[in-house]
Amino acid sequence: MRKTLGILYLLGIILPIYIYGAERPLELTLDQAIQLALRNNVNLHIAEEDWNKAQAQSREAKASALPVISGFAQQVRNLSIAKQPITFPVPFGVLDASGNPVPLPGDPTHQMTDFVMVDVDIPFGNDNLFVYGLSLTQPLFDGRVIAALRSAGAYSKMASAALEAARLRIIEQTKIGFYQALLTQRVVEVMEASLQLVKQSYRDAQALYKQGKAAEFDLIRAEVQVANQESQLSNARKTASFALAGLKRVCGLSQETNLILVGEIAFQPPFVPDYETLEQQLLDQQPLLVQLEAANKLTKENILMRKSEFMPSLALTGSYQQQLPFDDGEFKASDFREASSVGLSLNLPLFNGFGSKARLDQAKAEYQKSVYTLQDVKENLLVELSNLYLSMKEARKRINAGEKNVEQAKKGVEIARQLYSKGMATQLEVMDANNARNQAELGLAQAYFEFHSALAALSRAVGVESIVK
Repeated sequence: MRKTLGILYLLGIILPIYIYGAERPLELTLDQAIQLALRNNVNLHIAEEDWNKAQAQSREAKASALPVISGFAQQVRNLSIAKQPITFPVPFGVLDASGNPVPLPGDPTHQMTDFVMVDVDIPFGNDNLFVYGLSLTQPLFDGRVIAALRSAGAYSKMASAALEAARLRIIEQTKIGFYQALLTQRVVEVMEASLQLVKQSYRDAQALYKQGKAAEFDLIRAEVQVANQESQLSNARKTASFALAGLKRVCGLSQETNLILVGEIAFQPPFVPDYETLEQQLLDQQPLLVQLEAANKLTKENILMRKSEFMPSLALTGSYQQQLPFDDGEFKASDFREASSVGLSLNLPLFNGFGSKARLDQAKAEYQKSVYTLQDVKENLLVELSNLYLSMKEARKRINAGEKNVEQAKKGVEIARQLYSKGMATQLEVMDANNARNQAELGLAQAYFEFHSALAALSRAVGVESIVK
């Protein structure tokens, strides 16, 4: 049911793109952007295939403990059959010196005989032999099999953690891209509003100049400021276009898609966990740490696998077969002959040129390397978490101060314009007030962007989609 609802949800996002294309704007929320990115991102697809591969490796490791059953069939045609020399005693009659048969004593009717050894070559075998049957091998004790079984779960855990890490990175990138696009759109709005103000100032300067209350220099200055503001607005629109193109790419959308972002950058979540809570979350569920811990277990099991090269292995073997020997033209007249066997196979490694010792030393070195890598990554993640948390707190302070600055800057612009219209302020003072307002609004928007970017990075760092509840 959940899978069906997810498909319908994605269809609700994607179908309008194919139906209307660039003709109808696509309204996109942050949640919808994340869903599209998770569906279309190539890096995530690569991570999913790595997960599939690891699952297959896990099954392969478990298969090493199961019996191996093979069927076989063979047809042999003997082009020539080897002969075996055999000596047979052959009886011959005994003759006297004249060449007459010597009668048996007491029985003149029968001839006395003697034996002569005669060599005869006799072929053993048939012209053809057909064999079919089954063979079985079941490991009973093998260190490599034991290590493989214990490593099977680690393969799956590693792949799952890598997939989750890739998913969280994509969510982070999508959030930052979405807020980046909102930030640039906000910059455009500020520049447009500022342009309207400087145009009004220019009109005021023209009126005062005609009345003789303003110098020609003030009029020229106001006109130049309009031109500068129009140039800044053009650059802001170009930057917003680039940010929107980057968001489309992250979401896997066509660049021709007309996007309308639904959301505001100027908001703060009511609750963010404290640093100690985030640190514990990182240590418990950060997928990169889970992945490295699983890799650490694999390298440890590899030591056992190398040690198994010094240990004996025991396996149960068995076979069953049917044989049919026959000569040419006598296939139907011959009968199958049954044969079966059961045995134990014991392998005792004695000496292999110190190769096993070298491989064992390599496995131990790899294990120690994985231990150091895990420790180093954990420390780096904790440092990153600390920096991101401080950045988030600093951005929140800047937001609070920026909101007050914007309010004061707006009042300053209004007062400067009123004084200028009465000839009580210069054009330069109006320009300064307008620039101060622009800087305050842009600084506030930048603070909001840095705040939400830090939240997105913090969520990825601790291993969750969002730390905000």
